[in-house]
Amino acid sequence: MSQGMETAQPTLRHLGWKDVLSSVLGLAIVIGLIAWGMPHLLETSWKDIWAQLSRVRPSTAVAMGALLLAGWFCYTWVLIGSLPGLRHFKALQTNAVSAVVSNVLPLGAAVGIALTWTMWRTWGFGKRAISTSILVTGIWNVLARVTLPVIGCLVLVAGPIEAPRVVVIGAGVAGTVGAAVVVVCALMIFSDRVAAWVSRALHAVLSPFSRRVREGQGIDHLVTDQRRRVEEVVRAGWLPMTLGMSGQFLLLFGLYWLAARVVGLDVPMAELICAYAFRQLLTVIAITPGGLGVTEVGTAGLLILFGGSAGAASATALLYAIYAHLLVVPFGVAALGAWWVRTGRVALASGQLSPPGSDPDAEGEPAR
Repeated sequence: MSQGMETAQPTLRHLGWKDVLSSVLGLAIVIGLIAWGMPHLLETSWKDIWAQLSRVRPSTAVAMGALLLAGWFCYTWVLIGSLPGLRHFKALQTNAVSAVVSNVLPLGAAVGIALTWTMWRTWGFGKRAISTSILVTGIWNVLARVTLPVIGCLVLVAGPIEAPRVVVIGAGVAGTVGAAVVVVCALMIFSDRVAAWVSRALHAVLSPFSRRVREGQGIDHLVTDQRRRVEEVVRAGWLPMTLGMSGQFLLLFGLYWLAARVVGLDVPMAELICAYAFRQLLTVIAITPGGLGVTEVGTAGLLILFGGSAGAASATALLYAIYAHLLVVPFGVAALGAWWVRTGRVALASGQLSPPGSDPDAEGEPAR
């Protein structure tokens, strides 16, 4: 594995007019979907939606916030499992910053990776460890979001749910695809042969659309060269990463359930599980930041198909989105500010990405 490929550093590039246009377009889509699309497509009104949202009391709002923070804390085990030496507070700090940029900015995923890289480098972690951690956590997040539809499909098919045929068919397709993705990813992590096969398949599919892929850059490194390092991390940290991810989704489902109950959505637990699983799948759609707007209209529509009232279903989707997308902003900004004041300003001003006195390429014990 070449050193240059292995330690390539993500950068925060300057924003151009295309980025500004993408931001404006993404924001316009979000506003259009929520302000106009939700009441019109779901046959409700903002009067009905606000009437349901007004049922939220301060005690309930605090309890929902506590569930959100607990879910964030559970996710720290995912980061710790992927990056040995990382501690809970710094993992929570990184997660808060990443959540803000991913949920708010149209280019949030790339910016979040670059910020994560920079923060971890200033704390003394090595380049190879960071690149592997970012790849592993990305895989774990994708696998979790495609596993949830499998669970939703099982609940829908085997549970006491009377859903329209189109919903059952869609759940079956999503569950089948999700199961296939999980199996292929698992085999790819632990098998050189499967990794090479996936690399060739991706190269054939993506080469017509990417000059870098046609020139043989990116795919082989991502799928094959990093596989052994990913395998090492997964073998050592799969249990805390899996438990942390499961705990996060369980607590966030508790937040979703509480949002539904407080606004008066009368839908059984099994239907709520299916709607939540569908929502997490929709978050991977990159049309808008974090899938905002798309997830709200989509899951509210599914809740209506399950028998919920349009006003309560829309209020449930919006209330959850307020916590998942908006309340993360002050926490993320505070976390980024704390890192900048304590570490980032000094490290970046000195022209280094590691604290003074540490080996910038070291893989040893990171700074605490």
